[in-house]
Amino acid sequence: MKPILKWAGGKSRLMPRLRPFLPAADCLVEPFVGGASVFLNTDYRRYVLADINPDLINFYQAVVDSPESVIRAALPLFRHGNSLCDYKRHRADFNYRHTSACIERAALFLYLNRHGYNGLCRYNLRGGFNVAYGRYKKPYFPAAEIRLFAEKARDTHTRFVCLPFEETLAFHVDEHCAVYADPPYFPPEDKDGFTGYYIEPFRDEEHQALADALIETHLRRGVPVVLSGSDTPRTHAAYAGFTFHYTHTHYSIAAKGASRGKAGEVIATLSAQTCGVSPLAATAA
Repeated sequence: MKPILKWAGGKSRLMPRLRPFLPAADCLVEPFVGGASVFLNTDYRRYVLADINPDLINFYQAVVDSPESVIRAALPLFRHGNSLCDYKRHRADFNYRHTSACIERAALFLYLNRHGYNGLCRYNLRGGFNVAYGRYKKPYFPAAEIRLFAEKARDTHTRFVCLPFEETLAFHVDEHCAVYADPPYFPPEDKDGFTGYYIEPFRDEEHQALADALIETHLRRGVPVVLSGSDTPRTHAAYAGFTFHYTHTHYSIAAKGASRGKAGEVIATLSAQTCGVSPLAATAA
């Protein structure tokens, strides 16, 4: 199943290599839901999908509660809004009107996501969405994806929560769950990278706090944990208690004029048993 949103760091391409590491459980908890590719391409009976970004959670909740209303509200934006002037106007509306109507805001969020540059979701320190116009000839309107997402979320009684990862892990994980964490990646050692997470950057301190929270959740609740990250020394240092499995992914974002290519990636696990696949199998994939 394809995601509704374009999403930097989305896991659609990684799913064939990631899926074997995701353990059996009644419920999957994701503290960083992002583009929701893991939700869409796994078969857990229940899900808790969380993120600190209220616009993202509002969007998903609106899609599930009223998919046809989101489609009706967003379609005119796609039909008549594909220019730099239109994009800046709708971005300003999104930032400064702060409408309380969840359908209208969800429609604007979808429009900005599909018309903005390369699937970035970035905010300034004042909370203003500040992604540049993407200049796409005809952005795709994901009506089918909206309907399928809503159907799956209803069938699995999915809960959407807007919380920091610490609270998601503390209040929404029990012994029947597994945890999949996909935080912002450390950039390669010799490159700059986008490490923003909603308004604030996700720094070494946040990675260490996440590692500590995941280990505590694993030990206290007895649940398996899977984490995605870049294959860098900083990742290995932050998540030193994990078992690392090695693979690669393709860059989804590059600066103008820069080349896209493969990047080393790790799938890190905390579990009582190996999740059925060896590190060599992941590397071969």
